[in-house]
Amino acid sequence: MLLVLVGAVLMGATFLAVTNARDRAADDGSTAAQSQDAEQAAQPTGSLTADQAVAAAFSGSGSLDSGRIAAELSLKLVGGQGQAFSVNVDGKFQSREGKVPLFDFDLSVKTGDGGLRAGAVSLGDRGFLTRGDTGYRVPDAVWTELANARRQIASYAKGGTGSEAGILGVDPRAWLTDVEDKGEAQVDGVMTRHVSARVDATKLVRDLVPLARQGGAQVNLPRNLDQIVSRAVKRADVELWVGSEDRILRRMNVDLELDFSALSAGAADEVGRAQVTLDLDLTGVNETQQIEAPARIVRAPANDPISTAALGLGVLAVDPPAGLSAARKAGFRIGDVTSPAPITDNPRKVARAVRQNHKVVIFFRSDRGLDDQATGEAVRALRRSSEAAVFTDDVRSVERFGKLVEDLGVNQAPSIVVIDRRGNARLIEGYIDARTLAQEVADAR
Repeated sequence: MLLVLVGAVLMGATFLAVTNARDRAADDGSTAAQSQDAEQAAQPTGSLTADQAVAAAFSGSGSLDSGRIAAELSLKLVGGQGQAFSVNVDGKFQSREGKVPLFDFDLSVKTGDGGLRAGAVSLGDRGFLTRGDTGYRVPDAVWTELANARRQIASYAKGGTGSEAGILGVDPRAWLTDVEDKGEAQVDGVMTRHVSARVDATKLVRDLVPLARQGGAQVNLPRNLDQIVSRAVKRADVELWVGSEDRILRRMNVDLELDFSALSAGAADEVGRAQVTLDLDLTGVNETQQIEAPARIVRAPANDPISTAALGLGVLAVDPPAGLSAARKAGFRIGDVTSPAPITDNPRKVARAVRQNHKVVIFFRSDRGLDDQATGEAVRALRRSSEAAVFTDDVRSVERFGKLVEDLGVNQAPSIVVIDRRGNARLIEGYIDARTLAQEVADAR
């Protein structure tokens, strides 16, 4: 439950930071939403009330084209093992009127055992996975996948009039209670309305976990979720600073106090109490942002799922394409963009091996199937005993291999493609044992 709550807070922060101020999707065509927007528009400039500030922060009534974002999520365990960690996200972004946006995001994680860095850069026509100043250029086939995903989502916008709140189908306003006006304050040289509120943690988790699942996370909610959350969450507060004139969220602070001693003695001994804080700042709003390629570019692939997810999230969430809400309803999986197949150099290596007249074996697999695991053992045995060039890749990456496999119809896992020395390819679908696979490869001339 601790990971669910922390993950939900982080996901909520990401959602707010990159989509709150400009809902280009225009998916919410409901009468209530239109009435609310009209009411807000009728208010005199600079007369923002507390309730209007909350509505503006989450409804996309402002116009955000560019900016810089800085966010820190920290967790400190008090009692139990006393561990702590923090996640920092820093970056800048620039929209391009519906085209793939420009952005440069850097993420760092610090724990008691060390840390890691990851990141992603988009120059619009190409992308990079990064670690500090070092970047790996994303293969053109992968970049095309991401750009095509935006176009596919936008195609759902024609005639769509989804009535759900927000482009991702959640309305963060439903999470807040006891809204209080804290007066005006300047943030980054802009006058803002400062608002505080309580967070209904149960509603937050129930709303965000389905999004996590759609993004590829395996999260199951217990039947007694309400009881667990009410016992564990002792305090959940949020503060918002919203521009009085431009109605753009400029700063957000979230403070959670969790106590697991109320759940069970075992949980208390292992975890104890936890303090979770989130600080998010948006600066340089609508100022031109200079996005450049990494200073050092390497050829070796950075098979980094965190950087890959940052790349996919940036492509999807910065200036989100119209039609996202309708696309979700039609079955589009956010995880296909935010968690694509791992980026490898296999397509280039396979093409080179074929040009050099080598036998080539490509094993397309999935992480979830028992047949994939069993077939993987046969592939490993083949790699030890055969002179063929053997490669393993995610079945979702099939299109990246282009003409080498496009006519075979690879659409399931496990699948094995065997290419003979003359470049002729054949497909083997489903489980295959080591002896049969070795014979199939030997028969390929």
